[in-house]
Amino acid sequence: MRILKYIFLLLLLFFIAFVVFVATQPGDYKIMQSKEIAASKEELVHFVADTNSFDDWSPWEQDEARIANLSKPASDSLFQKITINNELSQSYFAFQSTKKGTRVTWQMQGTLDLKSKIMSVLNGGANPVIGSQLEKGLENINYYLVNEIGNYSIKTNGIVTQKATNYIQQQTTCYVKDFEKKSKAMVQNMLSFVTKNKIKTTGVPFVRYTTKKSPDQKTAFAICIPISERIYTMEGSQISGGRFEAFEAVKTTLTGDYSHNDKAWRAARGFINKNKLTEATDEKAIEVYKVSLPKERKPSKWVTEIYIPVQKQRKEPQPEVVESPTREVVDTPEQ
Repeated sequence: MRILKYIFLLLLLFFIAFVVFVATQPGDYKIMQSKEIAASKEELVHFVADTNSFDDWSPWEQDEARIANLSKPASDSLFQKITINNELSQSYFAFQSTKKGTRVTWQMQGTLDLKSKIMSVLNGGANPVIGSQLEKGLENINYYLVNEIGNYSIKTNGIVTQKATNYIQQQTTCYVKDFEKKSKAMVQNMLSFVTKNKIKTTGVPFVRYTTKKSPDQKTAFAICIPISERIYTMEGSQISGGRFEAFEAVKTTLTGDYSHNDKAWRAARGFINKNKLTEATDEKAIEVYKVSLPKERKPSKWVTEIYIPVQKQRKEPQPEVVESPTREVVDTPEQ
């Protein structure tokens, strides 16, 4: 027993000495990693600058790190601050176009916390610890933009009848390039409104277009949520009630990231032209977000259904074939 006691004390002393040694080591670091990614510089800047996308590529655990932009992103660089386990670090991204895509350089500078210090001592320095995290982050960005966003399919389902629907809506107009960011925020606002007011919904959010794309590159639309009973709101309210009656439409399904939405619309209109259909002007096109954020974070699994109203097809009357009764021919008896 006495020997075991001595061994325990020696281990305790060794542990204390190790912790003291680690704590006295310099904690400042400056690490850099680079990777070529098969995506445009504009896509990468937009993606990394969107702090809402951080969880999709962060190499740290979800609650372990937070990120914020320090300035408006430039066309080829981005300055951010990252707080990891309550330790603040400076983050810098540089984007350089290449023949195959973009070379992304990620540099971080800061101070190691105690946990990271211990890992750096055990692994021979800060570079294997922080550097491996930066490398993992770049791999995550590459996977998301190349595999997740690049993986999509479009199917034109043909002519369907869109049933009559009551809904609540929030209307706005914005530039087409800002639609995705604007619509995401509006969807969250509508869902909060529904929850707060305990409104019974009958389906998932959808967009109802007044104008898909104007000559000055603007889109006018309403974010809608289907509800069981029609509601009425005060005049001037941001959110109002509405209803559309059943209509015939060409349905097209996009499985994948919303960036392929224009291709899906072109496929739908190609079907309309090929089959000599006419778009109906008395009804508005809608997009239904069957599978989307926040329930599904992987863009390759998002499902968007597009319904473009078309005029009802008149069926030409077919000529009726009237069968004459057969008559038995009887030979006339000879006189």
